[in-house]
Amino acid sequence: MKKQKIEGQIATCKGSACSKTCCDDDEVQDWMHEYFAFHEPIKQLIKSWGIEIKFKGDRVNFKQCSDGASCKFLKYAPDKNIDPRPIDCKIYPFFVDWDNIDFDKKIVALYYWDHDCPLVRNKTIPDSFKEEVEQIIKRDFKKIFFGAVFEIKFINKVYKPKK
Repeated sequence: MKKQKIEGQIATCKGSACSKTCCDDDEVQDWMHEYFAFHEPIKQLIKSWGIEIKFKGDRVNFKQCSDGASCKFLKYAPDKNIDPRPIDCKIYPFFVDWDNIDFDKKIVALYYWDHDCPLVRNKTIPDSFKEEVEQIIKRDFKKIFFGAVFEIKFINKVYKPKK
């Protein structure tokens, strides 16, 4: 059996053995990829995995994509060479501030998703992981936003949506 490709793994992360599982969030948001908007079979496949898809403007929200220990995107991925998870899942414990991307200056801010992650709480996220996160963001944003190269700013606090 072929090993699943998984991006954004911190070597010191305990994964599903951690009492503060990162994959138990109620909702994951991502920019709407072209295939979600135009290819009904892909959308239906993801729904068949038990993941809810809700479109909100130019973004898509995923719900019930994990039971806290097992990611349905990874579990049911038809191509094990590709990590199909949303960007925020790949870069956890970081979170893209989707509402405030600066498209003019090509800047994206990354906050911490929450304080539940022991690596955030103990300030032990390795620099090598931050470098990997930058690579993931630059690569994926380049695909999503027609070749644009973004600067990444790490904000040293938990994301709080503006009201």
